[in-house]
Amino acid sequence: MQAVMDDMNELQRELYDKVKNATEGLDLNEERIDDVEAQAIAEALKVNTLTWLKLDLGAQAIAEALKVNTTLTYLNLDGNQIGDAGAKVLAEALKGHTTLTGLGLNKSQIGEVGAQAIGEALKVNSTLTMLDLDANQIGDAGAQAIAEALKVNTTLTWLNLDGNQIGDAGAQAIAQALKVNSTLKKLFLDANQIGDAGAQAIGEALKVNKRLIDLSLDGNQIGDAGAKVFGEALKVNSTLTMLDLDANQIGDAGAQAIAQALKVNSTLKKLFLDANQIGDAGAQAIGEALKVNKRLIDLRLSENHIGDAGANTIAAALKVNTTLTWLNLGENQIGNVGAEAIAEALKVNTTLTVLGLHTNEIGDDGACALADALEVNTTMTKLLLDRNCMTYGCSALLDAREDNCRLELTFDDQINPLAFFKLPRLVTAEDLQTVFLLLTSGLQLEDQSASLPALPAEIAAHIMDEAHYWQGVQHTKRSRFYDDSPVLKVTLPKRISGGSVRVKSIHVARGMGYQGCRPEDDYFDLIFRDEQGVIRYECAISPTEFYEGNLECATIRPETTPILREMRGGWQVQVRPSENGTVLFETIYFE
Repeated sequence: MQAVMDDMNELQRELYDKVKNATEGLDLNEERIDDVEAQAIAEALKVNTLTWLKLDLGAQAIAEALKVNTTLTYLNLDGNQIGDAGAKVLAEALKGHTTLTGLGLNKSQIGEVGAQAIGEALKVNSTLTMLDLDANQIGDAGAQAIAEALKVNTTLTWLNLDGNQIGDAGAQAIAQALKVNSTLKKLFLDANQIGDAGAQAIGEALKVNKRLIDLSLDGNQIGDAGAKVFGEALKVNSTLTMLDLDANQIGDAGAQAIAQALKVNSTLKKLFLDANQIGDAGAQAIGEALKVNKRLIDLRLSENHIGDAGANTIAAALKVNTTLTWLNLGENQIGNVGAEAIAEALKVNTTLTVLGLHTNEIGDDGACALADALEVNTTMTKLLLDRNCMTYGCSALLDAREDNCRLELTFDDQINPLAFFKLPRLVTAEDLQTVFLLLTSGLQLEDQSASLPALPAEIAAHIMDEAHYWQGVQHTKRSRFYDDSPVLKVTLPKRISGGSVRVKSIHVARGMGYQGCRPEDDYFDLIFRDEQGVIRYECAISPTEFYEGNLECATIRPETTPILREMRGGWQVQVRPSENGTVLFETIYFE
């Protein structure tokens, strides 16, 4: 030992003493430690009684120290570049280490080879309970190796595999492990590439797994098919308390399946369905389920397509539900009617404490109704109403807050309601159904003496499918825009018969709130890409209409922009983000 000490430089000695003399825990993550300094830390770990340590680099040296250290329980090597080689030496150390319970390896450039080594270690390690491999590149092969370990490991309870390029094959392997694993309680698989096949496998596993309580699959590619299997699983699963399916591709059918499960499930407390494709039908099903569900306390439904009809049903549920404390309905299309229904519910609800209604289309009538409800509601502690369409309704809300010092109430960045009313109305599903019935039943027109001949259903269906693609397609961004804002874009659907898509005009609108300032170089910067992603045309369109509240609109037509006549299914139109940071709202609409 003395010889080792004699060979140390000044920085090594300083680090050695710091680690040797530390008690309980030590964070060295800001020390810019290289492999040479890490060797000094490793030497100190051989004699120190630390229980947790966070530092950069030195996987080889740290692994050597772990072979003799008998006190360290948590090691954080997040944000390093240890790669597969470092993961392999740490894995070897884990096989014999008897005190380490937590290991953090976030963003450490570990691939499938490193994950396979860690998997082998987990087969024999009997102390590790927490493993964090977030934001590496283990892929399906690495996930399969970890899954094999989970079949025999009896200590790991917390596993994070977020952001690891795991697809259906890796998810299916993990699902097989969940069928036999009896210890894992929390599993995180966010931001991977798991689709319906992987989700279906995990759903089947949940039918028999008796231990998992938290499952997160945020930011994958799960659609209705996967959601339906989750719904079936929730009917029989008796342990899961949190399910996160945010940012997937779940629509009404998937939401309806999960809603049916909520009517009988007795354990799920938190359900996250933000940023999916759920409309009124799905929201109505969930609302009906909330009327009888006795367990759910946290429900997230923001960034979907829920309008007044869905909000009305959820509001009716809030009148009788006695468990829900957190509800997020932000970034939908709820207007005054939905807000008024929710307000009536808040007058009698005694459990809801947090409600998100931000980024909807609620105007002054809805705001005043909510203000009236807050005069009698005594449980609400947080209400978010930012980025709606309120003017004098804000004053009513302020008056209501004066009598409730516990209430956190926000209504910043209100948008001119004309931003919505100036755009053409989208054809609704009800409109399409009405026309379809007209085509198939031969209903008599008011100005004709005889009924129209009814079309066969298959012909009428073909006509309606074609007509569906002629209606407007609207995409909207609503938040403060910065350099990293996502691009506002619309991809034209392909027509059944092929050929070009008739685009009569493109409307764009932008709002900067009532306090915003119009930039000097004001224009809409549009990019047209074909089905191969090749840029076919670019243009900068100046606004042609201006309204109070800094709302500005522009319309382009084939007469001035001939590229519209060439557009086909699969083409995409993008609006580059404005460089003005005060922009709150942009929308693009096709006719």
